[in-house]
Amino acid sequence: MKRRAMLAAALLAGCSNPLSRPYPEKRLYVLEARRAGTAPAPARGRTLVVRSVAASPGMEGRGLITRRRGNVQDSDFWNEFFTAPAAMVQDSMRQWLSEAGLFAAVLDQGSAGRADFALESVLVAALGDGTDPAAPVARLHLQTLLLGLDRTPPRIIARGDYDRRVPLPSLAPEVVAPGLSQALALVLTDLEADLRRLASA
Repeated sequence: MKRRAMLAAALLAGCSNPLSRPYPEKRLYVLEARRAGTAPAPARGRTLVVRSVAASPGMEGRGLITRRRGNVQDSDFWNEFFTAPAAMVQDSMRQWLSEAGLFAAVLDQGSAGRADFALESVLVAALGDGTDPAAPVARLHLQTLLLGLDRTPPRIIARGDYDRRVPLPSLAPEVVAPGLSQALALVLTDLEADLRRLASA
């Protein structure tokens, strides 16, 4: 009887303090895309303002998202982006286009400078996609709208839909996060190519 009481007391002692249990370390990731080179911007010419990137439903949070077979989607509490993915996409987009040499200036949303064009975007998806377990990918999907600000209301010049996937060896967070940065670089490369074609038309 005494032995049973001691065993029960030991079990209770182990369960009485949940804070003493080890928890995973929280990790923060950055979503960014950097160009390989920088083109000189024209001294004079048209200017572009990159407006805030909106997040589609389900993409507003910071948790790393994984989509699996059967319409199952998880948001990882222990593995998050440093800030909201849409904000980091906007920052990378502005920096990328600033270095593309297409515009005399690429302004941020809060700038008081006058712009000739505005770029509006929606982040549709930024996630690890495992709906095909044999071929996981990092998927980044961005929709854009280029507006001409030379009249009121602004006129729509072009719409863009950019959906890029980067093959991954697994859906581990440390694999998905850099894969999403690679996918973002591919999306911005496609966006730049379309803007370059419009500029030369």
